[in-house]
Amino acid sequence: MESSYWKEFLAETASDLHRVARPKRLTQRRYEIVERNIVIGFFLLRRLIELHKVSSRVRDFRLKVFAWPSTGKLPTLLNNHREELYEFSKEHAQTKKPMYICNQVIHSYSIAMVVDKTRNWDSLLTVSDYDRKDCIWRIPVDVIVDLLRTASTDYPYQAKYTRNEKTGDYDVETN
Repeated sequence: MESSYWKEFLAETASDLHRVARPKRLTQRRYEIVERNIVIGFFLLRRLIELHKVSSRVRDFRLKVFAWPSTGKLPTLLNNHREELYEFSKEHAQTKKPMYICNQVIHSYSIAMVVDKTRNWDSLLTVSDYDRKDCIWRIPVDVIVDLLRTASTDYPYQAKYTRNEKTGDYDVETN
């Protein structure tokens, strides 16, 4: 697999998200395209990590994300009133690796982009079916941009393969 085309998409998505002095007018079409590109971007990133097309530096990247705990009400397909489901006043920071966040986005039960008062993208709110009863995640756009840009320029040049007897396959470490 030639990863440069996938990484080019990550770079373009990061560019679409970064803060600008005069953001484009927010339309439903623009919103949906950005949301779609983020989901696709996180899927591509997960595949790049799984195929060792990025280095261990990207795989082990530490992302500062924020969790809002559940109020105890279970989200369903018919109630997406997030203010009733999560305690926004009790936000707390956590550090997660890219694969965890990729899976939250790819398997999102609920996902939404948030804009700030300047019409710049501010955060991604997402929660997978797995986490929906516990919390919803807020991922700052600056964190997403940093991760996607880092991955888009990361080309490992060395790999170490170690046979793993438990899995019957190889564990791979890249520079």
